[in-house]
Amino acid sequence: MTTRREATEDQAIRQILDRIETDEEVSQRDLADELGVALGMVNAYIKRCVRTGLIKIHQMPPRRYKYYLTPQGFAEKSRLTAQYLRDSFGALRRGLSSFERLYADLAGEGVTRVILVGDDEMLEVGILASLSTGIAVVGVWNPLAESHEVRGVAPVDPAAAPPADRWVLAVLKDGPEAFERLSGVVDPALIAMPDVLRLVLLRGPKGR
Repeated sequence: MTTRREATEDQAIRQILDRIETDEEVSQRDLADELGVALGMVNAYIKRCVRTGLIKIHQMPPRRYKYYLTPQGFAEKSRLTAQYLRDSFGALRRGLSSFERLYADLAGEGVTRVILVGDDEMLEVGILASLSTGIAVVGVWNPLAESHEVRGVAPVDPAAAPPADRWVLAVLKDGPEAFERLSGVVDPALIAMPDVLRLVLLRGPKGR
C-alpha cells in the first residue's frame, strides 16, 4: 500500500522530471519554489534521481547545471504520470458521487440555492456535480485564501451574499479550519457538507 509520504515523494519526482524535460537548465531554487518545498529537499530528490539513473547532470560554468532525462527517466515519468492520473480520476469520481448524494438529500428538503465554500479543486467538483441536479450554485467563497470566480460562478462576500438555502463546505485540505471560519459567519444550521468530508472534520477540534 502506498503511504501518504510515498505519494508525496512520487508527485514531487514526477514534477521534477516533467520540468527537466521542458527546461534542462531549470535551477533547483526554481524547482523548490514551484513544488513549495525547501531547497534542500529538492537537492535530495535530484540526488535520488541521479542515483537511480533517472537523470544525468552536466556542470556548466559558473556553478550552473544542466539536467538530462535518461531513457529510464522518461519511462519513470510516464509511469508516475499515469499513476497520478489514475489517482486523480479516482478522487474525482468519489468527490462527484459524494456531492451528488448530498444534493439529492438537499433537494429532498426543498433546497434550490447553495453557496460553495472551500478551495478551488473541491469547488470545481461541487459545481460540476450540481449540473445534473435542480440545485443552483449561486456563489463561491474561499475562507482560507482570496476568493475568485470558479467555472463562471462569482465569488461572494459572506456579509453581503446572495440568498441561499445552504452553505456547502467543499474543501480538499484544512477542513477543520475552514469549518471554523464558516461557522463564524453563517448559522451552523445552514451548513452542509458531502459525506466524503465528514471523517476529516470529525478529527478537527470543532468538527461535527
